[in-house]
Amino acid sequence: MSNLAPLEKKEIEQLAKDWYKKLDVHAPMVEILPMLADRDLEMQFPEATLHGHAEFEGWYQGVIRIFFDEVHTLKELSIEISESKAQANIKLVVYWEASRWNPPAARSDRLMFDAYQTWIVKRSPETGKAVIVTYIVDKLDPMEGSAPL
Repeated sequence: MSNLAPLEKKEIEQLAKDWYKKLDVHAPMVEILPMLADRDLEMQFPEATLHGHAEFEGWYQGVIRIFFDEVHTLKELSIEISESKAQANIKLVVYWEASRWNPPAARSDRLMFDAYQTWIVKRSPETGKAVIVTYIVDKLDPMEGSAPL
């Protein structure tokens, strides 16, 4: 029997909002990593599948040097908490805009996509906070006028 508090919808909503806010400002790892499980973490992006904090950090340090002026807008959020309240399955759509400069181009490109994602959230036994355990980018739909990814 677990002594962890049951997951609550409100804290999961806040986790999603905080996650995207931190991505927008390219927050330091000390602020990002506590939002992610370490041992069981799996993150699937179009370009890579990552496991654990170390692999995420390497990926994150790369992308914050490619993309700038990022804006993440949470458009849809569906949360299903398990009967035991130990796990939440999340489906969400986030609108993502970012700029990217490919030297020696005279101008940067603007990227605009709807990102369809699936998350699994559990409570961390170490911190007691809700953390992302699985993060899957299911699909990226480009908006009209977007540069290709």
